[in-house]
Amino acid sequence: MELDELKTMWLSNDVKLEKRLKLNEQTIELIQTQKVTSKLAPLYRQRVIECIFHIIAIILLIGFLFISISQLPYALSAIALLAFYITTLVNAIKQIQLIKSMDFNTDLATMQSSLVMLQTHIINYAKLSILFIPTFLAYPTVLTKVIKDFDLKTFADFDIIAKSNGSWWTLQMVAFIVLIPLGIWFYKKVTYKNMDEKWVRRFIQQSSGTRVTEALEFLKELQSLKHNSN
Repeated sequence: MELDELKTMWLSNDVKLEKRLKLNEQTIELIQTQKVTSKLAPLYRQRVIECIFHIIAIILLIGFLFISISQLPYALSAIALLAFYITTLVNAIKQIQLIKSMDFNTDLATMQSSLVMLQTHIINYAKLSILFIPTFLAYPTVLTKVIKDFDLKTFADFDIIAKSNGSWWTLQMVAFIVLIPLGIWFYKKVTYKNMDEKWVRRFIQQSSGTRVTEALEFLKELQSLKHNSN
């Protein structure tokens, strides 16, 4: 076989090999897009539904605040709940924006970076829920006032202020004074730099979002597969 024929065969094999490698890479990218999208779609829908409920709650609480503005205890309860719903709404919107802005056709490293950022927001969402625990004591206060104002006889027995002989206000104030500083400490303590502490690591692992964690693990597997194919 002449040298020219050997060169031609060699070049032909190179072209075929390059096409196969390119096809493998495209297949990996397609799998990446479909798999990550399937993992994040339920989370996206969940956050959208949460946003709708948060917006409804905010509108209702603003109306309640307007009606009860002259009654300080009820107004403060409404403001506390508004702070919670607005904060969680902002966080949920950020997660939605992150998911929408993800380019599933980009490189694996960029995808991983976006997912880590999303995971950070999910953990922050869980931390905020702990921080705002004292505000949940405002729910019975607000509901009691609504039942009275609208004369909802079906729920007439639900009057926690009367049944507690007014001590509910004291309980609410004590809870705020004691739990808010603890909540702030907890919020600042739970960070990646404190992962060496067992309880911090456990909280982050449990609240980081199963679907996002699975997507990150899948991308790691793809990265390994892509490296081996090259």
